[in-house]
Amino acid sequence: MLRKSLAALCTALLLSAASLVNATASTTALPALHTEGNRIKNSAGTNVTLKGVSVIAPEQNDVCTDCNNKPINDLIDMTVSNGWNSKVLRLLVTEAIGKDLNAYDATYIKPYVDHAVAKGLYVIIDLHLVRNYGDAAGAVPQADVKGFWDFIAPRYANNPNVLFEVFNEPIAPDNWATWKSYIQPVVTSIRSVASNVILMGSPSWSTRLNGALTDPITGGNIAYVYHLYPNQGPATAANLDPKFGTAAATLPVVLTEFGWDPSPSANQVTAGTTSGWGLPLRQYLDARPQIGWMGWIFDNFWAPVWFDKNWNLLSGEYQGAFMKDWLAGAPATSPCSSHLARGATVTASSTYDANSGAPKAVDGSCADSGRWMSAVGDTAPVLTVDLGTYKDVSQVDVYSGYGYPNVATGTVLTAFKVEGHTSAGWVQLGSYTANTRALVSTPVTSTALDQIRLTITDPSGTTPDIARVYEVAAH
Repeated sequence: MLRKSLAALCTALLLSAASLVNATASTTALPALHTEGNRIKNSAGTNVTLKGVSVIAPEQNDVCTDCNNKPINDLIDMTVSNGWNSKVLRLLVTEAIGKDLNAYDATYIKPYVDHAVAKGLYVIIDLHLVRNYGDAAGAVPQADVKGFWDFIAPRYANNPNVLFEVFNEPIAPDNWATWKSYIQPVVTSIRSVASNVILMGSPSWSTRLNGALTDPITGGNIAYVYHLYPNQGPATAANLDPKFGTAAATLPVVLTEFGWDPSPSANQVTAGTTSGWGLPLRQYLDARPQIGWMGWIFDNFWAPVWFDKNWNLLSGEYQGAFMKDWLAGAPATSPCSSHLARGATVTASSTYDANSGAPKAVDGSCADSGRWMSAVGDTAPVLTVDLGTYKDVSQVDVYSGYGYPNVATGTVLTAFKVEGHTSAGWVQLGSYTANTRALVSTPVTSTALDQIRLTITDPSGTTPDIARVYEVAAH
């Protein structure tokens, strides 16, 4: 009798614990998503604009030998804490093809899906292939993609938080009909077991979604992916509408990748700035809430990075701080117009004319009318910015030239030093020669600064040979 009572008690406790676990799980489950017209909606019929981030692929997280690596779950936690407000996690799957999928899922997918769901996030399982597709040598056979989703789709079919991105960036053949014949059987197979929203890439690195306007993939609950970087041109309606904006009036569209990098080492695909490319892109997307987006990439290693290698948030013309503000719904501002030195007291060794005085170097304007220019004949101009009090500055951005962001060749500062004044005196922060960049970002690793100084030894390569500085921005 006692044994039966103990057994009954244990059973009751186990059932109670299970109920508690299920109750906890139910509080983190989000409404299932579906597509309707050109929108993604939840089960209540409310429009949902997906806004979130990609994180580094779990199996790549230890590749960088000089990075301060963080566990993937810690990264997921970061995306929803300390002012970050991501709603979607894009989880990359880079090395699953040819692997034991049961072991791969248990190691690199399920733990992070579960953790993200517990944080109240939607999760995109992204088969992150950047390859040709088809049967040609070196391409990904259809059977490999289908085999992955035939295994993964049933496992996550009943999870309302999960979306499937079936093929990150198919490259070639650059033909929509060929792509559709390749991917349609994969989608049909997924639909036999799962209704989760499918994010559909396209040829040429997921830039050909317009093919779906006349020949859509069948199966329902499909949103079309576009990947956008500065090498594709300016972030203007005239440029973006033909790429995906016009299609978004008819089809559900999600930018699952976009990003920019102002560093000198940036490659030709990602080279761009917040003020010149990121800000107008935000303004474009803010005006089109039907288009979802995932910023690339919440990391300190994979480029374009949002953090330095010790997880200090990159600001100014880097995208980290800008993306944080965007996810939080903060007003859209240019790094030119919002910085620690704006409105500071400025002195200059000379001035070109009455319309180009020294205060214009910190007036928050990167328009041509907002520049300080040195006088003709001043071969070594000096500009000093007095911050008034000591401030914690992590980066100084110097904008120079004419016609920003499409600056005319030869109008930028050619050779100059950036110095900072600390409690111990002046220290050199950066020194540049043969410069051709309109924006030069200088990291600050010293103590707090109360002054910033530009000492210019070669003003420009044009006539008149004068210094032209839009802004000295401290972040």
